[in-house]
Amino acid sequence: MSDLLSMRGVCKDYNSGVRGCSASVVALRDVDLDARAGEVTAIVAGPASGKTTLLMCAAGLMRPDRGTISWFGGAPNRDLASRPHGIAYAGDRPFPYAFLTARETLEYAAIVRDLPLRDNGRRVSSVLERTGLGAVADRRVDALDGGAQTRLALAAALLAEPRLLVVDDVPPGCDSASASEAVALLRGVAAEGGAVVVAARFVASLSLETVFHPTVPTRTYVLTAGRLDAPAERPSLAPRSLSVGHARVAEVERSSAAENEGR
Repeated sequence: MSDLLSMRGVCKDYNSGVRGCSASVVALRDVDLDARAGEVTAIVAGPASGKTTLLMCAAGLMRPDRGTISWFGGAPNRDLASRPHGIAYAGDRPFPYAFLTARETLEYAAIVRDLPLRDNGRRVSSVLERTGLGAVADRRVDALDGGAQTRLALAAALLAEPRLLVVDDVPPGCDSASASEAVALLRGVAAEGGAVVVAARFVASLSLETVFHPTVPTRTYVLTAGRLDAPAERPSLAPRSLSVGHARVAEVERSSAAENEGR
């Protein structure tokens, strides 16, 4: 399998406070991450762990302070101007105008992403069908339930027909059934030869056996306080929140064989 994303030693800091009384906050610390064609890379992360910063860097939407990123086998760099086509990012707040219908939202997204105008009708119709939103295509976004909004967020990202799909989180109100449908869409992107990097609430709420199909390889990382742990073979995706200062991070507990037998 080829790497469609390669991050090496990526670091990102933020300045907080006011001039003369400021401090540097570390968001990412020496992150190494590969995303391969035909695979799903799942990142388990809690609040204040650096999740959004990591994924925005992975998608080429934020420049790291140190380290390099390469896409689709290109040269390692930190220059956002060299970000290639074929990358899509889906976040948990993708709808700036909730009074638009689902179809209008996708048409607007196609324009914002500067996709070819002559092809926008086909793209919109295709993703509406693929995500099962055809029946609610003419319904306002603010009238959609959490599951439909989740699928709409993914539909907007799929408009670009990406080779690398980065999913930050899902809109609030997405239940387990809707999460399973959403992950099936992500699995489809990987099965078609793309790479998917996902860090979302449903990754931590559903087991790998029910979420990811055995024919689509899945690697799982744990992001805590800006550090990315090596892939775990069989993690328990049930995070327990722990207070650390003013931040909250996720602790992923690995169950022993005896505990698994007792369940």
